[in-house]
Formats: sequence, structure tokens, C-alpha cells
Amino acid sequence: MSATANQDETHMTTPELITAHGYTSETHHIWTKDGYCLDVHRVLPPKLNQNPNYNVSENNMQILNEKEKMEYKSHAVTLRKSIPVLIYHGLLSSSADWVLLGPKKALAYLLCDNDYDVWLGNARGNAYSRKHKQYTTRDKEFWDFSWHEIGYYDLPATIDYILEHTGHTELYYVGYSQGTTAFYVMASEKSEYNRKIKGMISLAPIAFLSNQRSPLLKFIVHFYRLMEWGSSYCNIHQWFPHNRLQARALGTIIRNAPGSFTKGFCVCWFSLIAGFGSDQLDKSMLPLILGHFPAGASAKQIIHYSQIILSGSFRKFDYGTTENLNIYGSTQPPKYDLEKIKTSVVIFYSENDFLTDPADVKKLTDSLPNVIETRKIEYSKFNHIDYLWGRDVRKSLYSTVLTVLSKFR
Repeated sequence: MSATANQDETHMTTPELITAHGYTSETHHIWTKDGYCLDVHRVLPPKLNQNPNYNVSENNMQILNEKEKMEYKSHAVTLRKSIPVLIYHGLLSSSADWVLLGPKKALAYLLCDNDYDVWLGNARGNAYSRKHKQYTTRDKEFWDFSWHEIGYYDLPATIDYILEHTGHTELYYVGYSQGTTAFYVMASEKSEYNRKIKGMISLAPIAFLSNQRSPLLKFIVHFYRLMEWGSSYCNIHQWFPHNRLQARALGTIIRNAPGSFTKGFCVCWFSLIAGFGSDQLDKSMLPLILGHFPAGASAKQIIHYSQIILSGSFRKFDYGTTENLNIYGSTQPPKYDLEKIKTSVVIFYSENDFLTDPADVKKLTDSLPNVIETRKIEYSKFNHIDYLWGRDVRKSLYSTVLTVLSKFR
């Protein structure tokens, strides 16, 4: 990718990136039962984008001539036969994660090229899902959610919409990091959704975190009560919101300041969380990455993760003894019943991922009743962010993901 292209793409939205990469994009607005509007991005084959008059909305069929209508309908029939795949991002991220590497490299495009109907989810509160029927992002009520609500409301709403829209009864689910956490919440709390998932791929799964090795998180986690206080009394309800001006400034600094200093500083911060020693991050991609990451999250999401690190259990949000009694009927928050997750699951993990320690992965696999395969990524230094932006991630991971999905069929 040239420096100019990199700079241009830094300021694009996910749909703009998809179009710039030669594919066709759709944006679908999905409402949850508790009032949030989620923007979900669909990646369609390049064929549908060859004619600038094409718009994949049936409402615009009248602008096409007869030949174009026949071609459109032919593409539509092919698309209906494609099994949907929902890909869900991690904490502080968005749908952009799955397209930043570009054609022939990014997971979204590899799946699309292999005849899957690709849908990219966006959790409430990130850059693409900041609307509510009643509240605005300035209201503390808007931010009163953790990854529990993402799993309990966002995923079911997204899955139901995709299945209704495509006419399928099942879809594949690929979750990364928090995207796996939310899935485990949904599949255990709303077990009827197990029947709607043909197969689930867990990339860097997170349910148990007591053995996480991130020096930064080990330091921060002990101050989660301070985070709760800041959220309650200082109106700090969101963390690291997406800010285009900030992203533009960071990108300019990284491109123009001495490379060894700025790029080294950014890589160090990533490594403090993700794992040291990997050579997979292409430092020239940093301005592009920082144009889209972080994409925002609620303080409560981070507090909830802090709680499960300290408790060693995969359980619901801890509101304190009194409030727990009111909400749960017990002084301690209940654990998620992972035995209820009947979906076939394939897990990918890496030894150098500071967040998904092999001991925690084993605890998860022992708790899930239908793990059909657990795969360790061969490159020993592969860390948490390499799942998204590693220079060799297609060879190290995505090719195997494609193979696993074909076995689910």
C-alpha cells in the first residue's frame, strides 16, 4: 500500500474502504430490543460494483436497463445461496478491523472471494453504533452497558436481521476477543440461538482472564473501583471514543516525526497489552490503524473485564452486595452457564497473546461442551493484534479459518 493510499484510507469509513477496495458495500441499520441502533456493514462481490448505476437496493431497480436487471437478479440468486458469515470485532474496535489489510489479505475479502455472504457487526457505543431511541451519547444512560448487553441484545438482533434478510435459517459466526465473549453470553443466556449458528470460530477467545499477562492490565485492574467512581461521579462513561480530528493529528505526527521514536512508541503500547516480540505489525500501517482504532467503548465494558480478571470466573457484572441481591437475588453475580452452549466451536489461540493465556483457554475448552477443535497458531510470537493486522496473518490464520468453515458445511 502506498503512503498516499494509506493516508487517504485513514479518513474513510468502513463502507468507503470496502468500495475503495473494489467491493460492494451495504449498510444496514438494526434496532435492538432495548433501543440501540447498530450499523452493520455487508461486503458483496466486486461484480456488483462494476456498473456505477448499480445499487443493490430493490427500490432502485427502475434505474437499470433490462440487461442490467437480469445481471442483478442473477447476482442476487447467487448471493442468496451464499451462507452468511457474521464477523464480530473486539473491545474498542469496529467493523473496519476486518478490511484494513485490503484485498487478498483482509478476512472479510477472503471470505467474500470464497462465496460467503459477509456481514461485519458493530457493537453499541462504537463509532458506527451511537444512536438510541431515547438517549444521546451525552446521557449516562446511553453508556449503561457492558459486553453482557452486547451479547444479550446486540448479537441476537443482528443475527435475526441477517437471517430474515437473507432467507437463511443458520449462519456462521467468527468472533475475535470481545466478539467471543459476547457470543458466549448470548449462547448461554439465550440458548435458542445455538440453533441459528451453523458453526462458531473463536479467535483469541476471552471468557477467563485470571492468567492474563499484560503488564498494563495487571496495573490497571486494581484500580477498577476508581474507574467505577469516575463513571458514577465524574460522568466518565465512555473510554477512547473515535475522534476524527485526533486520528488525523496522530496520523500526521506518526508520518512526519522520526520513525524510530513514534512508531516504536506506538508498537510498545500495543505490545504492553497484546504481547512482546512479534514482528508481524507493519509499522507503515500505524497511521491507517490509528485512523480507525480505538473506536470507543463504555467504561462499564472495561470494568466488567477487570472484575472477571480479579474473580477468576466468567460471570455477570458485579454491582456490589446490596445491588446484586436486588438484581440477581444473591450477593454474588451468577456465572454464565457455558454448558448451555451447544454450537460447534473451533478455537484459535497463540502462546504469545498476553490476553488469552493457554491456561485460560484450556479452562474455557474444558467448560464448553462442543469444542470440535483447538488450534494453536504455529508462529510462537503471534500476539493479540496479529489476528487483525499481522503481515502473515493470511498464511498463519485466515487460510485455516477458511478450511475450518468449509468443514462446518
